[in-house]
Formats: sequence, C-alpha cells, structure tokens
Amino acid sequence: MKTAKIRTALLIVLCMLAAGLLSGCGKTEAPQATAPAETAAAQEEFTPTGENYGGDFVVLIGGKTGGDNVRHYGFAETDADSRTSLDEAVYRRNKAVEELYGVKLTSIEDAGSDSQVYNKLMMAATAGDSEYDLVQVAAYDAVPLAIANCLYELGSIKTLDLTKSWWDQKVNEQLVIDGLTFFTTGDISYWDDMQQNVIAFNKQVKRDLNIEDDFYTVLREGEWTLDKMAEYAKVATEDLNADGVYDMRDKFGIITWDDTVYAIFNAGGERVVRTDENGKLKLTITSSERAIDVLSKYTDICFGGDAINYQRYTANEAIEMFSTDRALFFFGRLQSLDHYRDMETDYGILPYPKYEASQKNYETVASPYHMAFFCVPYCVSDPAKSGAVADALAYYGKTTVTGAYYDKTLTGQYFRDEDSVYTLELMAQTRAYDLGFYLQPGNINKELIYLFRKGSKDFASAFAAKKNAAESALASYETAFELAKETWDTAEKAATGAAQ
Repeated sequence: MKTAKIRTALLIVLCMLAAGLLSGCGKTEAPQATAPAETAAAQEEFTPTGENYGGDFVVLIGGKTGGDNVRHYGFAETDADSRTSLDEAVYRRNKAVEELYGVKLTSIEDAGSDSQVYNKLMMAATAGDSEYDLVQVAAYDAVPLAIANCLYELGSIKTLDLTKSWWDQKVNEQLVIDGLTFFTTGDISYWDDMQQNVIAFNKQVKRDLNIEDDFYTVLREGEWTLDKMAEYAKVATEDLNADGVYDMRDKFGIITWDDTVYAIFNAGGERVVRTDENGKLKLTITSSERAIDVLSKYTDICFGGDAINYQRYTANEAIEMFSTDRALFFFGRLQSLDHYRDMETDYGILPYPKYEASQKNYETVASPYHMAFFCVPYCVSDPAKSGAVADALAYYGKTTVTGAYYDKTLTGQYFRDEDSVYTLELMAQTRAYDLGFYLQPGNINKELIYLFRKGSKDFASAFAAKKNAAESALASYETAFELAKETWDTAEKAATGAAQ
C-alpha cells in the first residue's frame, strides 16, 4: 500500500511549513526528494537475485495518452538541466536498478490514442520475437493480449514476488482470473496514482454559500454519499448573467464529464464483472437492482440542472470556471488537478461518493481509458531477468519515486493539511478494479456511458438486451483462461521436474 508514502510526504510538507519555507496560496516549488521519503519501505525485505544480467533492458511504453504524458509513465530520460524533483527521483531509481543488475534501461515510447503496442506484441508473439523485456499496455489492451497468448504469466516468474507491498495487492484480489496474473501495477510507476478519480471542491465557493458542514468530517463519518453531494450542489447553481440559459458563463454545483459514470458506478460498490471464490468470471451488472439505482440517481443529479458536462464545451472553459469560483465540485483525476497549480483560491479533495451511507467502504478507481498495466511479453528472452528487474523497479519506485510524486502533489497542488492527505490515504486504501471494464464482454460496459451521454435511465432494458452476448463472451474468455492455466501448470511441472 502507498499510504505510508503519503504520510511521509505530508510530514515533509508540514516541516517545511513550520520552518516558513512555504507560505500563502501562490506558487510553490516542489521539494527535492529527501531521506525520510526514501526509507519508508526499508522495513520490508527486498532480496536481489545476486545475478548480473547485463545488456539492454527494453521497456515498451504504451497507453492511450501520449505526448508529454510519456514522462509520467516513469521511464523517460530527461535532461539534467530540466529535471524536476520527480524526474530526478525517476532517474535515480532507474540508475539504482541498472547498477544492481548490470543492465541498461532503454524505453521505446509508443503511447497515444492510436498506440501500436497491441499490434507490436501480437506480431512479436507470432514471430517469436523477444525484443522487449517489459511492456506497459493500455488497460483496454491487457486482457485481449492475455487471451491471445501474447503475455507471460507473471506468477510463473520466480524472480517476481507480487505479494510484496510495492505491487498493488488489489490487483491480486480483483484482477486474477483462474489463478493467473498477466498484468499488474504498483510502485513501478506513479501513473496509476495520477489516474485515480477524485473530486475537487472550491473552498471559496463553499464559504460564499455558507455551507456549514465540514466536508472532511462528512467523509470521515461515512456520510459522503450521492445524496449529500447533490444537496450541496443544489445551493451552488446560479444563472449569473440572468439570461435564462445555463452554460459555462454561469455557476454550477458540479462540473462533470462522461466517464465519471464509470467511477460513480464502482464507487457505489457495483461491478460489471467479478470473479467468484474460485476465480471464475461472473457477470454481475445484470443481476443487481442496486446497480440500476446507483446509475439512475447519478443521472438524475447530472441532468437535474445543477451539473454541467464540460465535454459539451471545452476543457479550458471548465478550468476557468472552477478557477474563478464558479463551481463547487469538479470531477476529475489527480492528474487533472495540475491545471489548478496557479489557482489563487484554495481547494480540497474528496473521493467519489458512496451510493448510500450504509455502504461499507468508499471505493476509488482509476479512469479505465487512462489506466495502464505492466506485463511481460510471452516470447521474452529471459523471464528471470524481466522479473528481477521489474521487481527492483517497483521496490526502488516505492523507496524513491512514489514519495516524490506525493511530495509534488501535496506542495504543488496546495494540499497542505491533514484533511487532504486523509483523502489521499483513503483513496490508496480503497483502490478498486472492475474486470468488466477491461474484458468489455459484449460491450455491455459501454451501455453505461452511451445512456449517460443521453441522460437516459433505461439501464435495465439495455443490460437485459446485452446479457446473452455478454455471458457468451465471458464463457469464451473463461475457456481461454482455463486453457492457459493448463498450459502454465504443465510448464510449471516441467520446470520443477527439470530442476530436480
């Protein structure tokens, strides 16, 4: 878990505040990574293999978002003169791993909406090409690649221990199918942190509206729900220019976007697909009346007059709207909060709300479109080398990079109090995944966004119409994973016999 790193980052920030190194609400410089942030993971044992693998270690970088985002995937080399403290942490992490195993890390960047990483791995598997040692793939491509036998089963790599804290244990709980793990994430990159869905609230707007409730108290008491959010949003909406038309020139309770319906669905405790106690795939969206209630309530809120969808306008208009105190809540990702670095008004952050107060836990998901996972190609030249280097990258990522990212987040985004850090810790503790968004069985998952875009609440009939196709697709996936399990179990037995 990354909560210890967040807590360490907070302590650094509070110490800087006490020393007078930070002041006001203007710009601040992110601090250099410090010794306390680098020792947080020292209590858990990391045991190198002792091998000197030598040669290049090629990381193929894919994902749906390219451009400048590539540097945030955690492998891009940056010029020494232009490195931020976060870039420096990545650089030192990479150099530590290179020295540990005698390798030279090389990254090939192929990220963007038209990323060809999927095709590259398909062709590599067909041709038996072992050019890549480690690959980051867009989340939507991970399962299709696994089913196509293009990925190495990570549990079969003895030099890779996915039970360690520098790997996301929620993946082990929620994304393992038939006991097989083909993709994962963790401290190997801070990209997964950046893509967590989060709600920013404008503190000035809250004060102007005389909202007496402390949002963080509501959160801590388990009362941060869709109904509570709608209650606050309703008092914020105002036709500022009195023209009878509510648009980006006015004031709203909520600024939202289409993909939030996925996050709200999961935050409400619902899933498109789950695995049962035996690791088998189960379509759950069609058997839950509560799922319909979650989606319907959110649709009512977003189309009831107190919310505006910035995708019907422009992102820049939404940024200006929130920055100039014309919205109470802004639905986004941690990465999107970087737009408010220069914002004079202070703001806080909250996770996406529960459906109802009786719901046991808050649940935080990353945006499926923006999310990426790490995997090893099926035809990798040396699985042990890939596993050892990946494990070291994740371990040193935890001791060096993750803390630097949260330092940057805390100081650069004005998160300077225990309350904001409580939210970050809570989000890390309640990370959740939905296999249905990656499997996309019969495209039933897409009905959420198709209907939400229209403001329709006809979810029950839409899911019913897609149910047979979705279950048929899941049956095919299950067969593929069962065959894969037989193959990897046979390989495991052969390897054990050869070793004896």
